Amino acid sequence: MAQDRYALLERPCPISRSTWPKIQRVARHLRSREAFAKYYTPKMVSLGPIHHGEPHLQLGEQYKLMWASMYVQGNRNQAQRLHREIIVNIKDLKDLYTLDALGHFNDDELAWMLFVDGCALLQILKHPDILHPEPLKAKVDQMALVRQDALLLENQLPFRVLQLLSDLPDDHTLIKDVDTFLLCHHFSPDQKPKPKKGAKEGDQCEIDIESDSLPNPVHLLDELRKKVLHDFRPRHDQESIGSGQITYRNLKELKEAGIQVKRSKSKSPIDITFSSYCCRGELKLPDIIVDETIAPTYLNLMAYEVCPDFDNQYEISSYVEFLDSLIDHPDDVKELRKARVLHNGLGSDQEVAELFNVISTDLVPNAAIYASLRDEIEKHYQKKYKTWFALAYNTYFSNPWSIIAFIAASVAILLTFVQTWFAAFPAH
Repeated sequence: MAQDRYALLERPCPISRSTWPKIQRVARHLRSREAFAKYYTPKMVSLGPIHHGEPHLQLGEQYKLMWASMYVQGNRNQAQRLHREIIVNIKDLKDLYTLDALGHFNDDELAWMLFVDGCALLQILKHPDILHPEPLKAKVDQMALVRQDALLLENQLPFRVLQLLSDLPDDHTLIKDVDTFLLCHHFSPDQKPKPKKGAKEGDQCEIDIESDSLPNPVHLLDELRKKVLHDFRPRHDQESIGSGQITYRNLKELKEAGIQVKRSKSKSPIDITFSSYCCRGELKLPDIIVDETIAPTYLNLMAYEVCPDFDNQYEISSYVEFLDSLIDHPDDVKELRKARVLHNGLGSDQEVAELFNVISTDLVPNAAIYASLRDEIEKHYQKKYKTWFALAYNTYFSNPWSIIAFIAASVAILLTFVQTWFAAFPAH
């Protein structure tokens, strides 16, 4: 018995790490947090085997059948042909899931499930505007839930399934449909695609997809992560890691040190930069929408990053952790709103502050990504004359009334000086 145990040490089984992770369940240490479990569970439809058949998703099963029928246009021969594509490739498709994600389903059940779910998802991608759900014969509130469910880590379909079922001419066109769906729902107003010229309500948005040599996405959540990281080039400055203690806490303290928040025009939502000038500093952040989708979206992106078979740099986790370091109080949210960096769709600034404080719990960020940025801010923060100048500016020049009061006080002092001068040295 002991010899058998030692044999395990002689030939250990390595943990798989690749850029093509399998579809799997959220890590137990994340899902076990009671307040977060709801953000990993679908509310309307299941996609794939992990949540298939759950009682609260039965209405979604009916809708998926209807959307799949729309996709094949009620053509039995078309449906049989596409179903056959899944059956022929079922062995390879099963390899794209972890064993525990596949559950108890046999090959026939799994093939039918992937066929129906894939056709339904492709039909949804054709009509991404949830404000006009008429083509999908659904209601706005239902499509809002579907939109969130489609980007849960445990609710992903392999991109290969969409390829096999797609009636589009090539993968580039399919990815364009996926990106249109993502941009219509999960990015700021300026980043969203505009309607085509002469398009009717409910038609697809117009979007330009840059041609590149990147591999096809693993699934929709993987493509969303690629869009978030678009053109992001972090400065991995190892010397800045642990070079000194960070003394600033939030945006309020940075403002007191003369650091102003500005809106960046970067295409990557996580591309943050800092510039220090003579008497002031500028922290530039791309704008972000904070609404009911942000918690499930970012929590699932971060859960995706901690998958053991996904080799990445934890960029999303690092970004959320950096935002949390800036936002402690509602006043910090107010500063971001005033700079038009943050669009608050939740209600109060207090809710936004609490949201970031909650979703950043138990994060393991990559300290190297924003190390040089933090170091530059700290160097600016430590220069006291810049803090004094900022204090003077905020006291006397922050609004028109302060400026008027300062000018009036200066004029009064000048007149007092002139009066005193002529009293001491009367004119002859």
